[in-house]
Amino acid sequence: MDNSTVRPATDVRKALVTGAGSGLGRGIARALALAGYDVAMHTGSNEERARALADELRESSGRRVEALTADFSKPGGADELFRQYPFDTLDLYVNNAGVTMGATILNMTEEIFDTVSNINWKNAYFCVQRAARLMVDNGTRGNIIIISSNNHAVNWNGISIYAVLKEALVKFTRHAAMEFAQYGIRVNCIAPGWINTGEARLERHKVTSLKGIPLKRWVEPSEIGEWILFLASPAAASLTGDVIELDGGVRIMSGKPESYGL
Repeated sequence: MDNSTVRPATDVRKALVTGAGSGLGRGIARALALAGYDVAMHTGSNEERARALADELRESSGRRVEALTADFSKPGGADELFRQYPFDTLDLYVNNAGVTMGATILNMTEEIFDTVSNINWKNAYFCVQRAARLMVDNGTRGNIIIISSNNHAVNWNGISIYAVLKEALVKFTRHAAMEFAQYGIRVNCIAPGWINTGEARLERHKVTSLKGIPLKRWVEPSEIGEWILFLASPAAASLTGDVIELDGGVRIMSGKPESYGL
């Protein structure tokens, strides 16, 4: 499959990516635009960066790329986003928005709990609902990709609310896949580990984290972009309700890294 092929303007696929103002979402938006999608990019608080990337991608891809802003930290974010959605149809929805916050259970506050729940779960749920409804209303046999995390499968200290909600996204993927199959809509999940987004705040984790990754590497955003393009392609026409684990093998370890010769 040649992902660089741009379809005629009358047949251009439409995509919506949440959390595209920073990190992984930027890489996903870039991959989709360069593959020929018109892209709506959502951001919560990085509006300037999102608009700059939209300008860049319009120039480099020749596709229509729009930046949208909606606050997912409060209820109603999904409605706020879809009121701004600029296209009549939707072929691919990527639920990527998320926040990494946590505390030990004994130190958890309602403020942290509510913020993580609203961004990572509640608005994710209703964005998927709204995306699927748009596909159904237009008779689009579309694709929904939910970005979770390998934290859904491991039990690190201090991330209970984050990890529990990432597991909720995995379970939600299966429920959505079953409910939407009757409309020809496929739903799959990608659960990455550490991602090499280039964000300065992550650099301090690189050396220490590599010790616990069997393949000794972080995931590149371009890899995840390629997986999304594959999952939305005819080659994956029978794949739905599945979880693609991209973490270099972290989740399959049951002992200390040194016991595997790492």
